Amino acid sequence: MTQTIKVGLWIPARKNLNESITLENPAHIDARIYTRFIAYLKEREVDYFEDLDFRKALIKNNEVFINDFCLSDLDHFVWIGMIDRSIGSYHLEVLRVLEQSVKVHHSYSFFSVATDKFTAFSLLHQHNIPLPELYLVSPDNLSSLKPLFEESSFLLKPRRSSFGQGIVKLNSYNQFRDTAEYHRQKHYYLEKFYENDLNEWTGVTVINGTVLYGFRKKSSKISGWKIYDEKSLGGETVYVKPNEEIEAISIKIGEIVGANCFGLDFIKTTEGYKVVDINCSPGIYFDFIEKMNIPIAELFFKMLF
Repeated sequence: MTQTIKVGLWIPARKNLNESITLENPAHIDARIYTRFIAYLKEREVDYFEDLDFRKALIKNNEVFINDFCLSDLDHFVWIGMIDRSIGSYHLEVLRVLEQSVKVHHSYSFFSVATDKFTAFSLLHQHNIPLPELYLVSPDNLSSLKPLFEESSFLLKPRRSSFGQGIVKLNSYNQFRDTAEYHRQKHYYLEKFYENDLNEWTGVTVINGTVLYGFRKKSSKISGWKIYDEKSLGGETVYVKPNEEIEAISIKIGEIVGANCFGLDFIKTTEGYKVVDINCSPGIYFDFIEKMNIPIAELFFKMLF
């Protein structure tokens, strides 16, 4: 007799799509989609445990507990929601320890890399993924970038930003120098800015090796040269069919970083497509799923079977 798999879940259901996604309100998955997730697990007779908010867990030796429940005894732990992404955060520590004994989706090894733009992109550069030129520089060596500004502008980015927040476009070295002097950091992460048409900007959502769909943001989410979501709401998208090139790049990135569920942002430049962001909480839109009749639960939990 096949043994029933034990699956832990922390997938807070998002009931109000007009409420910001924050640490206090971490829900990312539409409640209507979550209902399908649970129905699917029941149908497959999975032994599942809901609402295991690992952010509140206790680590004892090499095991993770929520009260008396040992998450380390699970076969799989599946989560998607807002956590503290900062380096060395407690939430990431829990995932790291849990991954020693449980198959975690999103895994610590994926999430800790993908949420750090410099780490993720420097890895992907090794695999010839089309990306912006990127630079990491210390405050003691800012002038080393001065010649680059003679021909290009650059984007100064937080390494762990989201929703397009905190990104500054720098058109001159002096602007970079003054910004760095105003806001002292241990180092600065920059990407070369490429002229592009935001009407060609394409986001994609990838789940367990399948590109679900592409999309573009409505004008309400566009601020000048970038996609910007001030209230961290997500959404406001229109469907776009991704071409073969975008699909191939997306699948390859998933294989490189070992991702089950992620999104990518592409821009179209004179050099071709460039990947400008990896999204660890991708757009899983109920309206698209309904209209396209996507078996979202089957795809989302494909890695369990």
